Amino acid sequence: MLTGPPAANDLQLGLRASGLVDAYVATDRFEGLANGYRLRASREPNVILRLTPRFAQDWPERRYAPVSAIALDLAEDPDPRTREVGLALLARFG
Repeated sequence: MLTGPPAANDLQLGLRASGLVDAYVATDRFEGLANGYRLRASREPNVILRLTPRFAQDWPERRYAPVSAIALDLAEDPDPRTREVGLALLARFG
């Protein structure tokens, strides 16, 4: 499920995500996915895979993570503009 800037881009939240994949992946699928695409650690990644948290095992599989998760991921981003969009989105939740 997409999250972070790619999800914000697709959901028209005011961010562009060129060439970046930021997604949640189930723990039991991570290794196969990483090996299948030959993903390696990088200081400047173009793919970020986040293991689905235990509490999120009940999230239905869909293209995007829940908006609340996207907002938190954006708010924790080191980029100031991305963080600003995430905090504004979180503010909508009150």
